[in-house]
Amino acid sequence: MPIMGINLEKCTNCKDCVNICVRRNYRVDEEEQVIFDDSRDCILCGHCISVCPENAIIFEDMGDKAMEYEERQNPSELIPYNSLLQFLRTKRSVRKYKQDKLPKELIEKVLNMMRYAPTGTNRRTMSCHVISNEETIKALVDSIVEHRESEEEIKILRRLREKGIDTIFYDAPHVLILYSKYPWDSRNAAIAITYGMLSAHSLGLGTCWIGMAHGTLNENPKILTEIAGIKDQVLAVMTLGYPAVEYFRAPPRPPIETTGLDNIK
Repeated sequence: MPIMGINLEKCTNCKDCVNICVRRNYRVDEEEQVIFDDSRDCILCGHCISVCPENAIIFEDMGDKAMEYEERQNPSELIPYNSLLQFLRTKRSVRKYKQDKLPKELIEKVLNMMRYAPTGTNRRTMSCHVISNEETIKALVDSIVEHRESEEEIKILRRLREKGIDTIFYDAPHVLILYSKYPWDSRNAAIAITYGMLSAHSLGLGTCWIGMAHGTLNENPKILTEIAGIKDQVLAVMTLGYPAVEYFRAPPRPPIETTGLDNIK
């Protein structure tokens, strides 16, 4: 078990781990000492590791190291709201890419950010397949076109393909596919893809969430099995590459229709 217990030499008995654990795996014994009892199936959320001021939680094999906050512990001091708002508003869905392949290191940075996306009950059951081979991407595009819902749509897409126009992945040099055996991971994938898109944006890269590919591949799972060897359920599809266009402003967006604010003083 990755969470193994408490280093009692470090523990000051502050009981923060007792208060934060949603599974109630920390409790106070008869001698008023905090102890760890994994009888309620730890979900490995790591909150106990995060809140312990003395770093007294013992863990191993969690696939990563804990990150110290060092000087700044208040997230609002890392990125002020107005800076974050500007960054998010400049994020565009890119549908025109340069043909240059990305260095492996950049793709790994995007994937590394996705691993920290929150998931329901901290489930970590998603996988990601990166397609970078041009012929494989073309084969995937052609198969998706041939499996669209209506004959009329297929005819239109075929004509565009004959002209060399890719209306699925927009000639992106890389395609990322998130997949899992478990249907509930679809919500987790939505968050992970968002993390990936925003991290790519911070690196000067372009992305687009491809709903057409996602839907068609789920309805026709043999396509992905034959082309990429993936047999599980597709959760999200994203293109990745250098954008071939430059944006000069962020377009307007209407506010979210909201109720209940009038009740707040």
